[in-house]
Formats: sequence, C-alpha cells, structure tokens
Amino acid sequence: MNHTPFDTILKARNNYIKSVRKARQPNAPKPSGVESTQDSTKSIALNNAKEQFVLKVSMFSALFLAVFGVGFGVWIQSKAVIFDGFVALISVGLGALSVITSRYIYKEDDDVFQYGYVRFEPMVNFFKSLILVLVCLYAFITALESIFSGGYEVLLDGAVLYTLCAFGFCALLFGYTSVYAKRLDSDLIGVDNTEWKIDCILYLGTLSAFALLYVLLTPLQSHNIESLRSLIPLDSSQILILSRYIDPGLLAILSLLLCVSPVRICIANFKDLIMVAPKDLDEKITQIMEELSQKFGFGDYDTHTAKSGRFYMIEINILVDSTTDCAIASIDDFDKIRDHIEAALEIPSYKIWLSVSFTANPKWL
Repeated sequence: MNHTPFDTILKARNNYIKSVRKARQPNAPKPSGVESTQDSTKSIALNNAKEQFVLKVSMFSALFLAVFGVGFGVWIQSKAVIFDGFVALISVGLGALSVITSRYIYKEDDDVFQYGYVRFEPMVNFFKSLILVLVCLYAFITALESIFSGGYEVLLDGAVLYTLCAFGFCALLFGYTSVYAKRLDSDLIGVDNTEWKIDCILYLGTLSAFALLYVLLTPLQSHNIESLRSLIPLDSSQILILSRYIDPGLLAILSLLLCVSPVRICIANFKDLIMVAPKDLDEKITQIMEELSQKFGFGDYDTHTAKSGRFYMIEINILVDSTTDCAIASIDDFDKIRDHIEAALEIPSYKIWLSVSFTANPKWL
C-alpha cells in the first residue's frame, strides 16, 4: 500500500479550504458544476411551487364542496347531505396540513431541526391515510347497522341533484390531482388523489343506488322500465323490501373496497416513520459496495439505509485495511469513491442524505 505523508494530506486540506473561501468571494469565478447546481435548485423550487399550488387547489376545492354540501343540505332539509358537507370539512383541515408540509419539505436544516424537515411528509401522509381508513370503516359500520335494522327508504329528491353535482366535481379533482401526482412524483398530492377517488366512487355508488331504485320503484309507465323490472323475479312487495337494502348494501361493499388504498399508504408511511430499510435500495447499495471492495481492496464495510417520504438517508462506513494493498493514494480518491456511489445510486442529490466515511479501525464501522 502506498502511504501518503501527513504533511501532503494537510497541504491538500489547506489548499481545499483556501479554494472554497476564494469561491465565496463576490467576484470570484464560479467553480465547475455551480451552474448545473443552480439550475437544479431552480427546478426543485419550481416543482415545489407547483406542488403547493395543486395542494391549495385541492384544499379550497374541498372547502367549496363542504360549503356547497352544508348549504344545499339546509335548503332541501336533508341531514345526510348536511353531514356529507361537514365530512368534507375534514378534508380541508387535512389539505392545510399538506400545504404546510410542502412549504417546509425542502427548507434547509436549522438549530431546532438539524436533519431538516424530511420527517414531516411521512407523518402527514400517515395521519391523512389513517383518517381515510377510519372514514371507510365508519361508512362500513354505519351500512351494517342500517342493514341489520331493516334498511331505510331513500328519497329520490334533491339529494340526487346534489350527488350528481358532487360526483362531477370530485371526478374533475380526481383527474387533476392524478396528472400532477405522476408529473411531480408527489406523495402528498397522491394522498389527496386517493381521497378524491374515494369520494368519487362513493358518490358514483350512491348514483347507482338512485338509478336502481328508480327502476324498481317508478310506476310502470315506460316500456323500458317494465322490461328491466321483468328481469327481477320478485313481486311488488318484495321489491319494496329489497329497495330498503340497496343503498346500505352498496355502501358496505364500496367502503371495504375503497379501504385498500389508504391502508397501503398508511403502512408504507408507517414503515418510513419507524425507519424500515427499503429492500431494493439496500440490495443495490450492497451490490455497489461489493464492486468497490473488489476494486479498491476494502477490508469491510457497513451500511445503514432509511427512507422518509421522498427522501433517502444513507450512511456507509468503509474499513480501509492498512495491512493490505489498497488502491487509494490521496483524499481525492475518497471523494471520487463518494461521487461514484452517488452516481450509482441514481437518486437526485436533493432527495438523498448521503454520508460516506472511511476508517482504519473496525470499531467505527
């Protein structure tokens, strides 16, 4: 192994510090790579601004739906519609949490949050998805209670108009958030998108119940309705009894099916909170380190990996064995290894907290 004299290392360190200080001077030429870093920073800021805008649109849309639901419910004197409007107010509060989180997500670390604000995203997504799970479970339990108590009569009145308008509005927001969730690769928008999807399908289920009840209960004045009703082998009294179970039955089925997506989101973000190592990334890091160990003759290495929302935290400790031939001659070689690891991970630099340390003492692995 070629040993680098200490005075050479110290000289290289001092030269590096001088170059950094010189680069900070107002009229100093910019080091190579600064322009690309600035472009990347502008791109991040632009995407973050778009994310905040989409989340604000989603939040104020939920507020509009809540006001519309409460107001329309009071007008037609429907407690169900009023309750639906109040439920929409929950979405407004959850949306505000997402907007605040998006605003702080890329904020630099400070004296209080010295690792930045990366932990906020999985916390908010976990909380929001948990609320969605509880809403689905509440809808399922309510539907079961209605079924066991003999169902209920659904009035085909102004609630049909409200449900139709709410469905169209939710479908529009579902499509809007779907586009930007994929375009910006944002989990925050993705959770909002799941919320709009749940609302959309529940309203669609209600409309389906209204349509089925219309076919079953409308007097036989239309040949088409008569043809549809002839497919059901029940008399009028049995159809009347069946109609009481259509709406709660659909609600029970849909609420269970819709519970799947928020449960998955909840589990994924809970794993982030307890810092479960992403399996694919952990295997990729191991592969990278095995290749580097063979190339540079490292004695051993140890890695720690965690994910927090859209960010990754990776710590790699490498044992440089002084008793064997090691193809490292200077500090620049250490930095080149760091650059190689960062490039091989294929994760944008603004989404990764990468720490690569070198030691000759196994104690520090």
